[in-house]
Amino acid sequence: MKYEKINKNYTKIIVLSLALIIVIGSVLILNITKAKYKTTISVPIVNGTVKYTSGNADLNVMAIYQQKDGETCTDDSCYDSKDEIPQSGYGINAEKSYCMIPNVDTEQRNIVSYKRGILSLKLSKKGTKCYLYFDKGITIPDLIYERKAEKLDKGSFSSEDTDNHLKNGKSQMFIAEDEFGESYYFRGKVNDNWVKYGKANEDDEIEKNIWWRIIRINGDGSLRLIYAGVGETAADLTQDGGYIGNSENSQIGSAAFNNYDNNSKYVGFFYGDGNIHTSNTTASNAYAELKSWFETNLKDEWLSSDNLIDENAGFCGDRSNVGNNKATWSENMGDSYTTPLSNNGTWTDYGSYLRIYNNKEPSYKCGTTNNKDNDYYTYKNAEGINKKDSASEKIVGNKKLDYPIGLISMDEAYYAGGYLRENKSYYLYTGQKYWTMSPYNFSGQFANLFGIGDDGSITSHSIAGFRPVINLKSSTELIGSGTIEEPYIAS
Repeated sequence: MKYEKINKNYTKIIVLSLALIIVIGSVLILNITKAKYKTTISVPIVNGTVKYTSGNADLNVMAIYQQKDGETCTDDSCYDSKDEIPQSGYGINAEKSYCMIPNVDTEQRNIVSYKRGILSLKLSKKGTKCYLYFDKGITIPDLIYERKAEKLDKGSFSSEDTDNHLKNGKSQMFIAEDEFGESYYFRGKVNDNWVKYGKANEDDEIEKNIWWRIIRINGDGSLRLIYAGVGETAADLTQDGGYIGNSENSQIGSAAFNNYDNNSKYVGFFYGDGNIHTSNTTASNAYAELKSWFETNLKDEWLSSDNLIDENAGFCGDRSNVGNNKATWSENMGDSYTTPLSNNGTWTDYGSYLRIYNNKEPSYKCGTTNNKDNDYYTYKNAEGINKKDSASEKIVGNKKLDYPIGLISMDEAYYAGGYLRENKSYYLYTGQKYWTMSPYNFSGQFANLFGIGDDGSITSHSIAGFRPVINLKSSTELIGSGTIEEPYIAS
């Protein structure tokens, strides 16, 4: 058999070709690998999904622990190991859950979020191991059931409230009717109505949690919250035993409610140039402040597919009125709402003033039949809420708001324990002056609105701060117990 030698030049060609193929293949593999770690990865885990985004990360191990039925503690002994992410009825315990990054000794916490079966992780390195804890959630009907109390009689609102009303060791929720049904509200020295919802985006700093206090459950089942500040934990915002907000971090700014006050129209959250309170063409300075804050801090959350902010529940700026300061307010005040606007010395008292000074009885119902459509401020695309005991008639409000955000009303502050003199022992006291959106009076020279004083009293101001109020959907689940240590997490 004859053997022939391969030409050396031909050998070089083969070697170079193989080398080129290896180089090209390596580049393709590297690019594919790099691309993998630069995109958002969705990994199905039995019934759940994990989503994570990073420049160079991959999940190596995930351990899932689910709070045992009937347990409210957060010790490790209160959890069972599971093979799947719960789809409903549970929420992530972000403070307890953590991830371990290779070559980093410290546990990475508060990098996990979970909503409706989708878990999001902020990973930073390949081979990260995560240990996830899920707590049992509570629905809004459950919240009512475990805290429900009887209706308070009228005499309860003749003095300030300093008590922490308890039922089975938890703060009670009292009953009062609004336009849509029975509303359940907190009153007095409450220390377990804390909620964490949203992230603040201020001064390009690291995002901080936004903290709220529950005012009440509205008659339609939505949850009404008032802003309490931003911080890593709720404890960062508290003082004097944990139920009072930190005075320097409990509001979003300080200014006049409106830039002018020489006409009775300036008691309006919106106002116009007509001769009565039926034109809402111009937003108040107060709403401008709230709108700007919402755009910066909550707009992205609100526009997300899993948004919890309710768009139908509104905010009451009741301008029902009479021409003097002696009449008693009622829901059937006739044509009093048509009292002409004034800047000529005519004294005008508004419904909120008459309810607090004369009746000593607040109301969650927003004004009279005549002014309801104008003074119940709702989001511009609101679909309305059915009236109490009505399957067909809805209250839509004036649909003037670009975003579903407002202020607390004087009546809500009164129900909560505010009064006409100092009260530092109820959950709305912060040590700062801030506005409600309820008109007080037009003195003949100045338009005055109610606010909360720096001593906790219900009073009037010229300059004060703003505490945003929002409503969360009735389908919202709350994880936690509402305390400083274990605040509710909305999900």
